[in-house]
Amino acid sequence: MRAFARVLVVARRRPTSRARPSFSSSSSSSRGRRCARAANERGAERKPVLEYDDGVRVYAPTGMTRVLFSECGFGADQHGQDATKAAMRACRNAIEFNSIPSVRELVPGGYDGMKLHLHLGVPEGCTVDLDTVKTVFPYGTILPIAVDVGGLKTRSWISIPAREDSCDDFLVCVANVSVGY
Repeated sequence: MRAFARVLVVARRRPTSRARPSFSSSSSSSRGRRCARAANERGAERKPVLEYDDGVRVYAPTGMTRVLFSECGFGADQHGQDATKAAMRACRNAIEFNSIPSVRELVPGGYDGMKLHLHLGVPEGCTVDLDTVKTVFPYGTILPIAVDVGGLKTRSWISIPAREDSCDDFLVCVANVSVGY
């Protein structure tokens, strides 16, 4: 059975006040409250896996003990309106210039012990074939993929039926790929 993700916007209550947000400097405690609120809105709990004496906290996604690196990528499908193709390009873009030559020393179990966490930003209403996106990664175990409304649906200003265009939509997806164990 194939895994698909369809991105839908959840209606949010708009503030009743028209006051503009202030952009003053804030203390670290207010930043912490903002992070906690954002995590709770996503239904995820944020607990650090490491805490240092200087206040630095290190986090890892569910299913991972340590994150070695986290990279972002951008992918687009200018013709064909295929969000899966744009998501695959975003994932490739995120990892294409990275090399971890000592992965066997850093990750218990080497390539077999490596885990990948993918977080995709996909335009609203688009469908992504998650099993196809997984084929981008030659190594590691892929944890459950997070898909949020994101990216961009814009116009290419041309529709070419020979390129499988149904309209002039231009789809852009973003990806965050975290590698760890």
